[in-house]
Amino acid sequence: MNIAIVAATEFELNGIAKKCNSAKHKIETFIHGVGLMASTYHLAKLARGNPNLIIQIGIAGSYTKTLQLGEVVFVKQEILGDTGAEDHNQLLDLLDLELQEADAFPFKSMMLENPMQYPFFNRLKKVRALTVALAAGSAQTIQLRQEKFKAQIESMEGAALHYICLQEKINFVQCRGISNYVEPRNKTNWQIQLAIANCQQEVLSFIQSIS
Repeated sequence: MNIAIVAATEFELNGIAKKCNSAKHKIETFIHGVGLMASTYHLAKLARGNPNLIIQIGIAGSYTKTLQLGEVVFVKQEILGDTGAEDHNQLLDLLDLELQEADAFPFKSMMLENPMQYPFFNRLKKVRALTVALAAGSAQTIQLRQEKFKAQIESMEGAALHYICLQEKINFVQCRGISNYVEPRNKTNWQIQLAIANCQQEVLSFIQSIS
């Protein structure tokens, strides 16, 4: 099986290639860049090679304290968090603006959902993620996004993976380690290295489980 492991930054990949000693699979790693624009471009190029599976790893902020710092989650659904408009004290998505139908492929109810079932990941919490260009760092932004989208986590690239793989019919996995809570910005509370290490370990175990 040809497997591509991708991340926004070299720091998130952090030597995982050396740990992927598998006689059963061809494994390559790619950095797709930070944000929706860079990740879409590089993931689209990667998809042209038609890998059997793309695994996106990385960190994420959590909107809920039910997720622990360092915990690894499986992203089941992705939402575009800041594509639309702001109308005073509410956010409007493309459906609200009548610019997109809710179930226009590859969306389902305005979400990009991973249709695959991976029994290995049943032990992880399955979450809805919000992909944003601007990470939330103020109480007002956090409240507006929570009220509108009801997502559990936030990142800057996940929707690109879901959108491209659904369009190109490529199997995919998105795993995120929780590095921080989405709150008024306070980096002293972040656990980035723990989140990355745990995320990598889950993905390595998953690859070893694939026959």
